[in-house]
Amino acid sequence: MRTHPESDEQILYVNEAFTTHLANYATAFEPRVGVDFKVAEMDLLRHLLRQATIPEYQMRLHWEPDTLVIWDNRSTQHYAVQDYYPAARRMERAAIVGDKPF
Repeated sequence: MRTHPESDEQILYVNEAFTTHLANYATAFEPRVGVDFKVAEMDLLRHLLRQATIPEYQMRLHWEPDTLVIWDNRSTQHYAVQDYYPAARRMERAAIVGDKPF
């Protein structure tokens, strides 16, 4: 969880590329041995990661000439679908030094 620095909204920040585990995850039962303690944590993490694949939580942009798209990486995931062949798509990335998450 983090707090968006401008809206003060709580953001659940998970994505497949960077999220490896859930910090401070605790189970209601005593793990037996080995990796048992990770099963419930990994189930929850997989559930959270799957949310980005649900169409109701997605936005699909129809590209047209002179289209400009800007998003806030602090609260948005993005994925470019490569379905524009044979047309060429020129993209520029601008990144600014952001604030420290809290």
